[in-house]
Amino acid sequence: MKGKMHCFLLGLLLLPSIRVAIFKNLPQVTLQGQNLWARTPEERPNSVQVENPVTVFPSDEGLQIGNETFASPRMKMGSEYGPVTVEGKDFMGEIEIRKNSENTLLILNELPLEEYLVGLVHGEIYASWPVEAIKAQVVAARTYALLHQAKRKKSEAGYDLEADIADQVYAGSMGKTEDDKVKEAVSATEGEVLWFLGYYPVYFHSTCGGQTEISERVWGKKDISVSVNDPFCKDAPQFHWELNLSQKQFLNALKGHGLTGTKIKSVSLQRHENDPRNALVVIETNDTTLFVSANELRKILGYKELKSSWFDVEWNSKEVTFIGTGYGHGVGLCQWGAKTMADNGTSYKDILKFYYPKAVLRKMY
Repeated sequence: MKGKMHCFLLGLLLLPSIRVAIFKNLPQVTLQGQNLWARTPEERPNSVQVENPVTVFPSDEGLQIGNETFASPRMKMGSEYGPVTVEGKDFMGEIEIRKNSENTLLILNELPLEEYLVGLVHGEIYASWPVEAIKAQVVAARTYALLHQAKRKKSEAGYDLEADIADQVYAGSMGKTEDDKVKEAVSATEGEVLWFLGYYPVYFHSTCGGQTEISERVWGKKDISVSVNDPFCKDAPQFHWELNLSQKQFLNALKGHGLTGTKIKSVSLQRHENDPRNALVVIETNDTTLFVSANELRKILGYKELKSSWFDVEWNSKEVTFIGTGYGHGVGLCQWGAKTMADNGTSYKDILKFYYPKAVLRKMY
């Protein structure tokens, strides 16, 4: 029994944790929890109880937590019971607050990777989705997290991931009923990752529109991603979309990106061979001609507005209209396609095999 207990405790120690940047460049931050504590990030720190709720500010000496000032630019905080509420969102684990050189605050959430994945599911898809789709999302997200944690170990960022679309959308803790369902899916795949001579370069997105993309066409970097024909996301809410902008809105958005002039003379696309996405957008005004990639145009106009780089464009003297397909960059797992596959009885392993055909499933812990 003693040997088994030792192995169990060793296993707990080996389970990975993750550090996520949940808020950046805040002038102040408010935390709430049950019996809030704070401590300096030392090897053997002393914790002190703080008022609840409490607001933290940067100060000349370090950090001001409520009425107390600490001569340290970094403090860890937490709740004795349950999550910590930060700016209205609940987070499990510990919160680290750092004062940066701009005299604003960086807020990190450190917690076990498996708990992070619960909040990740809520941010990326829905707990109401079929469990096999949730499992597929969890394995992909776990792989992404471990890959990028390894990549950032040598950086000075001080964290492994961001909590938005720069990495993966992490929503924190969403409540016991929702979390319990997702926790079952996370537990069922514990430690499983996608592997190809190392962690597979995993990406995922909302809706591919009928065909996934290779990463080279989106980010210009070669890897082993593949493009697959996907008939499963046709019922997704963003399978088809349209964006209408007045000439003034369109010109103003591009003004700081090299486009000058007061009147649009034409907007056209130069497509790459056999690639429905990632066209070169050619915009001619009465003063200049601008060439911009569809991906760059998404960044300029907003990823939520210009939902993908798979679009056609129409224009007239009053407005520019983008008529598009899909939502997101299109690389890797299509989340709405995975949902339909799971609705049809496909297992998470087969879903992953469909979207990542070169990867194998490997249990890391």
